[in-house]
This record gives sequence, C-alpha cells and structure tokens, in this order.
Amino acid sequence: MTEEEEGVSALFLEMVDSFNRESERIFKQFDEIKSKYSEGVDIRADLEAFKSKNPRIFTLIDDIYHKEVELTDKLDKGEVEQEKRAKLLEFKVRFADLADEIDFLVLEEIGVLK
Repeated sequence: MTEEEEGVSALFLEMVDSFNRESERIFKQFDEIKSKYSEGVDIRADLEAFKSKNPRIFTLIDDIYHKEVELTDKLDKGEVEQEKRAKLLEFKVRFADLADEIDFLVLEEIGVLK
C-alpha cells in the first residue's frame, strides 16, 4: 500500500515539516494578527495575505481547527514525531481566538458565505 492509499500523502508530511521548520516566523506573524484582532481590527486582509504567501501551511492551520480527527489520524499514520505534533498543538492553543476568523475566510472562498 502506498502512502496515498493509506491516506497520508508525501505532500501532507511536507506541510507538517514546513510548518515545523518555519514555526518561529509563523508564530510571529500570527502573534501580530492576534494582537490586531484583540484590538478589534478586521484581520481578514492579514489572513488572506498569509494564505496567499503560504497556501499549504494555511491549509494545515485550517485543518488544526476544523479537521482535528482527520488531522490526528494522518499524523498517526504518517508517524509524525511528537515534537512536530507539539508545535501544532501549541499553535492551536495559542491562536484559538482566531479559529472562527480562519473558518470564515475559508467558507467565503468556497462560496458558502456569499
């Protein structure tokens, strides 16, 4: 059985690796976005800018909040190291306030919230 047949693509594993490698930069950007959000500023443009520069990582971030069971299953099947899982969990907890805004952006883009 290939990785694809088992449900874990090489692309998914690369997204997790990229997130881990770039986590310092990602966390810094999301700290800035969260700060604006806490001040009541509309952060949609910031999220869109992040997504346009980092589409795969943004997809992983969306999955952290909105496809938790599927994500956990893929992490298990892909035998992703605990350190990388911990970084994803840290992001999830630290930026939980932004989960709805991330979801709204994705839903708008697929036409559900038009």
